[in-house]
Amino acid sequence: MLGIKLSEIETFLAVAEAGSINGAARRLHLTQPAVTRQIQRLEAELGLILLDRRSKPPTLTAAGRDAMEHCRRVLSAVEDLKAMGMAEGATAGRLRLGFAHGVVDLAVTRPIDELRAAFPLVSLQIGSGWTGELIDQVRDGRLDAAVVLIDPNEHPPQDIEGVRVGSEPVWIVGSACDETSSGPIAPEELARASWVLNPEGCGYHMVVQRLLDRMGARLEVAAEVLGPDIQLSLIARGVGFGLVPARRVMQSAQAGDLRRIEVRGLDLSLAVWVLRSSLAGRLTPAIDHLAGSLAALWAPAAAPADAVAAV
Repeated sequence: MLGIKLSEIETFLAVAEAGSINGAARRLHLTQPAVTRQIQRLEAELGLILLDRRSKPPTLTAAGRDAMEHCRRVLSAVEDLKAMGMAEGATAGRLRLGFAHGVVDLAVTRPIDELRAAFPLVSLQIGSGWTGELIDQVRDGRLDAAVVLIDPNEHPPQDIEGVRVGSEPVWIVGSACDETSSGPIAPEELARASWVLNPEGCGYHMVVQRLLDRMGARLEVAAEVLGPDIQLSLIARGVGFGLVPARRVMQSAQAGDLRRIEVRGLDLSLAVWVLRSSLAGRLTPAIDHLAGSLAALWAPAAAPADAVAAV
């Protein structure tokens, strides 16, 4: 039997995910030479070259990419094996969750509290990212599950299991000082606007891009800003239009300086989905429980009174 150590597998995956020896060393709290030695031992045991050292930083070879998938399955199986010893039949282990930036503030509240109460033997590793990144991480096993935002007319990739748990209303907003129009506007007027948006990869950016693509119009981005608070501050000062979750607009300190821009024939929202990795294994009940809690959180309820003027 090959003398492969789990530490070598973990180190190789850290290099693959961090994209460099230095990044893996920082993540694992090891020296760079120690990481290099572990990779070399793993390569010797497998008889494969996993890293192309001609590039700086080293990149995965074709064999390295294949090995990465096998290594993730090995670690997932080990986690399942450890969980068996914690309690017979209990759901246990480390649950790696990713949340789209647009929902993390709401999703990581009561649903997480309920998950921890229902599954005390499950430890959580939580991160956030863009929907596209999270889908890739679920697909290749870096995440056990992810909560993402997807166009309501689309579905997740067919090779990933998922359940739709809700709908996130989004508003187009502009500065309250801009009184160039009153009442609902025609969709074509959006093509003449500049926009304050999250960077590409964000679901909201994608919605605006596709909306303008259908009109044959070019997206003019006045500012790419990560985070709704800074976006709303810029929008309130007249930098451009924005597309922001309705609840974030109403909660914002800038609400009085913003106006909701209603567009004729346009009702915008994004679908909230929980995606599950095929490698989730014994953690599936915990993921299903989280999906149920999120569905309850996003259940239709009476909309709060608007704090933002609509035009």
